Parts: sequence; C-alpha cells; structure tokens
Amino acid sequence: MESRPPQPHHNEPRDREPEYPRHSHHHPSAIGHWTRTIGALVPLVVGEVVKEPDKRWRFIRIASVALAVINEASYAYQVQKDCDERERERREYRR
Repeated sequence: MESRPPQPHHNEPRDREPEYPRHSHHHPSAIGHWTRTIGALVPLVVGEVVKEPDKRWRFIRIASVALAVINEASYAYQVQKDCDERERERREYRR
C-alpha cells in the first residue's frame, strides 16, 4: 500500500487569508455567554420560587422564549458589526 504525502495544515494564523478568518464560536460576546447561563438556571430558580405547576411551566416557557430572542438579537448585532467592519476594511484596502 502506497502512503500519501501529508496534507498542509491550515490552522495557523499565517495560513489563513485575512478576508476569510477561521469560524468563531456562535456567541463570542459576554451577552451570549450570560444568556446561555441564565437559560440553564431559569428552570431551577422558577421551580424554587413558583410552587403552582401551571404557573411554573408558563414562566419557564416565557423565559425560554425571551432568552432566545435576546440571544438571537445579540448574534444578529455581532454579525452586522462584523460585516460593517469587513466592509470598512475593504474600502480602506481599495484606496
């Protein structure tokens, strides 16, 4: 069996093209971190505070939807900010 030559490794920053950086985590911001943390803790807190089962589930569902909206809004803001920054860099490069 014939061995193949090793493939180039493209994880080094010098190997990446500046226009196409390596994909980052979905939410690199602090807001994304805190919304996920709060989302994990909401059922525990609501379960301790609200004793009536129907109200408990209602508050958990409302909190889940609210946190999902905040999470997606912060992601959309981050993407828009990154796009604006890349566009600004492209305009400066063309000058």
